[in-house]
Amino acid sequence: MNARPLALAGALLGMYASGAWAQASNTATTRTFTSEWTCSNGRAVLVNAHPRRPSEVSHITYFGNRVALKPTGPVKDGRHVSADGKVVWQYQGNEGQLNFEGLLPEPVTCTRNTTSTKK
Repeated sequence: MNARPLALAGALLGMYASGAWAQASNTATTRTFTSEWTCSNGRAVLVNAHPRRPSEVSHITYFGNRVALKPTGPVKDGRHVSADGKVVWQYQGNEGQLNFEGLLPEPVTCTRNTTSTKK
């Protein structure tokens, strides 16, 4: 009997038994989704968050500044705050408000950009 196929079978069995096989077959990345919002001052905010995991950290990008935000309070409030408390993003539906200490003198109101595939 040839030792090569036997060694290959043994390696595959070892991968399967160790769980490496399952890990290798589950290589899908965690999906996050970015939405674009237009604010009352004419600038855009990009919000990157996982829609099915509202309690996870999200990120916003405003005027070239990317900030990690953690949700605070009930999920339905849509309130996210940076670790230092200087950035607050709160939204409900397609309306949001951004407070960015150091970049904005006062909070701005933002509206989610929606695209339609209807013709």
